[in-house]
Amino acid sequence: RQGMSEDAQDHYAVLEVAVHARIEVIEAAFVVLREAACRDNSPKGGRLLVELSRAHHVLSDPERRRVYDATRD
Repeated sequence: RQGMSEDAQDHYAVLEVAVHARIEVIEAAFVVLREAACRDNSPKGGRLLVELSRAHHVLSDPERRRVYDATRD
């Protein structure tokens, strides 16, 4: 089993949710954080949007989430 690389983002931390969060919590967190990031017109806001989208893409799909969880330390 390989762990996440040092520069890999912790998708749960990006979305500010617990590891065992239900999909509804993940979806709600994504919506709130995405709206906040969209209001930030700086490069930081753009990077955050990318990170949020990546985390949501993985954690909102049960199979991708299972694979991701298997790679976490």
